[in-house]
Formats: sequence, C-alpha cells, structure tokens
Amino acid sequence: MDSPKNKGMRDWLVFIRTVEAGSLSVAAKEMNMTAGAVSKIISRLEEYTCTSLLIRDTHGIELTIAGRLAYNKALEITGLFGDMLEELRNPQKQIRGVLTLSVPVILAEFLANRWAQEFMEMWPGTQIQLDARESSELSLDVPDLDNLILRSGKPENDNIVYRQLPALNVVLIATQEYLDKNGCPHHPDDLAQHNVFNLRHNGFGTTLKFSRGDECYEIDNINNSSLSSNNHLSLISLCIEGKGITLGTPGWLKSNYAKQAKLITLMPEWTLEQVPVYLVWRPRKIYSPLFIAFRDYIEKKWIER
Repeated sequence: MDSPKNKGMRDWLVFIRTVEAGSLSVAAKEMNMTAGAVSKIISRLEEYTCTSLLIRDTHGIELTIAGRLAYNKALEITGLFGDMLEELRNPQKQIRGVLTLSVPVILAEFLANRWAQEFMEMWPGTQIQLDARESSELSLDVPDLDNLILRSGKPENDNIVYRQLPALNVVLIATQEYLDKNGCPHHPDDLAQHNVFNLRHNGFGTTLKFSRGDECYEIDNINNSSLSSNNHLSLISLCIEGKGITLGTPGWLKSNYAKQAKLITLMPEWTLEQVPVYLVWRPRKIYSPLFIAFRDYIEKKWIER
C-alpha cells in the first residue's frame, strides 16, 4: 500500500501514524522518514482537502475538528482498501506474503527470532519481518497494515484489537559473583541494601509485589540511585557482569546464554506479581490467511514457551 503509484493512500497512512504518535518527529522516526517529509505530506493533505487537519506547536500536535473526522474516516478507508487488495491478490486464500511482528528486544533475541524462522520454514512464500523495539505502537511501514505486536501491559488505544495471553512470570536474578561480594537477599526488605535495576516498560511498574503463601509484600522505588532503562536486555547485560540485581523471565532463563552466565534466581520462595501480556493488531473486516495463521501460531508458541 506504500507504493509510489499509490501515493494518496500512503499519505493517509502517514497522517494516521502521525496522529497516533502525537508528534511529527516520533512518527517520522518510526516510519524511517524525516520530520520534514512527514510535514510535507500533512501539508499536501491539508491543501488537497482545503482545511487544517493538525495544530502544530512545540509541544506536539493536536487534531482540529476536521482532523478528527479525517482520522476516523481514513482508518475506515485504509482498512477497506487493504481488504480489497487482499481479496484481489490472493483469491485462493493462500498463506503467503509479508507481515511484521513487533516484540520487546529481549524476546527478539531469545524467542521470537526462532518462532519467526520456524514459521517461514513451515510456510514457504511467507516473510516475517521481526521488529525489536521497546515501543509498543503499531507501525504502518508494511503493506496492508498486516502488523502484529506482542507486548506487556494492556493497550489503551481504542482503535486496535487485542487478545490476552497467559501472563508472564518474572523473577529476580543475579550472578554468583555479585552475591559473593554483596550477600544474598532472603527477604524483600533485604533488597534495599542492593543495587536493583529498574525496568521501565509496559506492564512493569516501579512497585515490586511479592507473595509467599498468605503473606504479601510491596516495595516502591527500591533504590532510586540504581540505573533504570526501558530496555530489558541492557539491564540483564549489567546483571551478567555482576553489577546488580534485575528482573528476568523464566522463559529467557532457559536459554543457553543465560545458563552460560550462571544466573541465579533469588528468593525463590517469594512469587512476584505476573505481568499481563497481549497480542495487538488493527481491526479489519477481512484478515489475510497469513495474518490469521501467524497470529494463532504466535499465541501457541507463547503458551508453549
């Protein structure tokens, strides 16, 4: 749908993405464009429609009344256009084509990469583009809007569809080297004496909630002087170097990489609150056979992980 021969539809896709990103520069980055190119497209649409669609200032963008109408109608039109293309290009409903799966970096490194490769081997003629990113927004750089997101935390966008998956179990991990130098925590209270990295990510709050039988325990901002990051793998890399304690997931801990690092699960008698996980995609009246097959396949792999 982003072909130069179909510039009009592509312009509206850029407009939709810009509205949802809330910023020209953010939208440009996510679509691998320059902010100037995005601004030019918006201006072209405004000239074509003879109305102002966006109010732009240093704080971001805001939809005008006309812009809100255009956004809602553009969602409908681009969706219908994608449906038409799917029916025309693939009347036999074959599983083929291109689809993007967006996942957090750590899943791309250790799980989703294998899932995508296995699916492509099962279905020759398909191409899965794995997008490793901490942002959970839908991107529009793949034809026909066939994009799928695996994310933690419940989506808040009313214009998307989601399916809840089994929640993610998380544990606290450290290396033996770190424990030898700093001691091993046995109770959540002990964590105040340690360097506990903070993961800023969907579904992961600043509060750690522990339970042990009927006993519950919460800790807010364990150590404000510790490093925080929205990139899970960056914190685990520091953990592997013996710099501190961080969150890990049992699925990832089964990898050879984690075993070689000799990571240790701390306070196993205490259970951390599970993190909700969702598959997210755009609503469509007609979904391609590839999208349906891959969506259900990812759900199956997540459950089996």
